[in-house]
Amino acid sequence: MEEPLQKSLERYDVLDRIAVGGMAEVFLAKAYGAHGFEKTLAIKRILPDLASDPEFAARFIAEAKVAVRLSHANVVQVFDFGRIGESLFIAMEFVDGLDLAALLRRFKDEHRQIVLPAAFHIAIEIVRALDFAHSHNVVHRDVSPSNILISRAGEVKIADFGIATAPSSHRGGGTGPRKVMGKWRYMSPEQARGDVLDTRSDLFSAASVMFELFTGEKLFPGDEV
Repeated sequence: MEEPLQKSLERYDVLDRIAVGGMAEVFLAKAYGAHGFEKTLAIKRILPDLASDPEFAARFIAEAKVAVRLSHANVVQVFDFGRIGESLFIAMEFVDGLDLAALLRRFKDEHRQIVLPAAFHIAIEIVRALDFAHSHNVVHRDVSPSNILISRAGEVKIADFGIATAPSSHRGGGTGPRKVMGKWRYMSPEQARGDVLDTRSDLFSAASVMFELFTGEKLFPGDEV
């Protein structure tokens, strides 16, 4: 394991890097306590070359602040937030499984479809997560298969609130116009236009995900841009 990272996270035993994206990398880690207490978790850290970018840092801090408010069985839980040298990290729940995007690819490669009872279970759990987030005035803004995690035990959890927003108090509680972020294939038309958003945008994205979940085909085919 990268020595500076392990030394900076003295209360965690960092085991391995398990994922890397355009903004951050994720490490598998363990936390220890008295009398043999042991907990496996995930450490998400801003990529070193982006750590000095104020915009990325602000998004990362916002993700931590939003996610820590959402204590729900269908939302990935945040336990800790801190700094590693010049970079920031989030300690969060480790979901032992895979994301829905990987699951859908696996079934497509095997020329199979997810059986209906399992698809209905996943769909219902997605709606429960969004209903809870929306009841706390949080619009996720990036509901997509890669942000839906499924554990080996069948738990379904929404992750990555990095571009989530709280609806503002004006104009009916929408989130104001802003730079378009998210995955085009699952965006609502208003999000793609950069318009004011509210919870209905998440529901459109969820419906796009569910179309793919039940049919095995993307609602809007084509390359991401």
